[in-house]
Amino acid sequence: MSAATQSRDTCLPDIILEIGRASDANTLVTLFSRYLDTFSLGPYTLAEICRAGDDWRENLILGTVPDTYLTEYFATNSFFDSPTFRATQYSCKPISFAKIFDIAQLSRRGHKIYNRAKKAGLEKGYCFPLKGRSCRPTMMYIAGDFKNIDAQALMLMEMVILAFYRRACDLFPGSELQGIRHDGGLSDRERETLSWVAQGKTDWEIAQLLEISERTVHYHIENAKKKMMVPTRLQAVVEAIRNLEILI
Repeated sequence: MSAATQSRDTCLPDIILEIGRASDANTLVTLFSRYLDTFSLGPYTLAEICRAGDDWRENLILGTVPDTYLTEYFATNSFFDSPTFRATQYSCKPISFAKIFDIAQLSRRGHKIYNRAKKAGLEKGYCFPLKGRSCRPTMMYIAGDFKNIDAQALMLMEMVILAFYRRACDLFPGSELQGIRHDGGLSDRERETLSWVAQGKTDWEIAQLLEISERTVHYHIENAKKKMMVPTRLQAVVEAIRNLEILI
């Protein structure tokens, strides 16, 4: 080990180094559970959503929240009305459940989600927003009482959570998850044609704007659909926007 590596490692808490070396998912979950035990926190779940269907196993979800809770949560399509996911998508810092589950502001569906969480003992805690791969909704959900955790400890916890997510991504590369777009991304011409589709242009109009044939426009759009693994041009536009391939 070089002197530079030794110096860097001595600046990192042991838990971050241990998480970075976790050999499998079970070890990763156990290490983070032990870390949270020192604060009397838990259960917890890391969630990276690539499919908002009724089977949570299609996503990257690791932690100690019971499978029965996750199964019911996804079976009832709670993700679409989830106050926790909505809150983390608009924040760059940890958010307390008390703020997320503001009863006065909750919709009827939100109330049902809150009551289900309360029944499972998950009504107190914090949500930590994360930058997900391909801009997927991603967060760490930690239940428990945070009243004795100061700002410094909370910031360190964010670092540990980031290490956890990075290691989870290493253990579960994108190619193992369903619904992942082609690794190569879109070509410049595919992005250009989809950008015009997003503005409501027809193939003929795009051909005139780009000074290429209508057949070539159709070819680029079809390639984009294949890479995005979607059947329609509308879905290709949505996926391209979601993955930041195009901006509108």
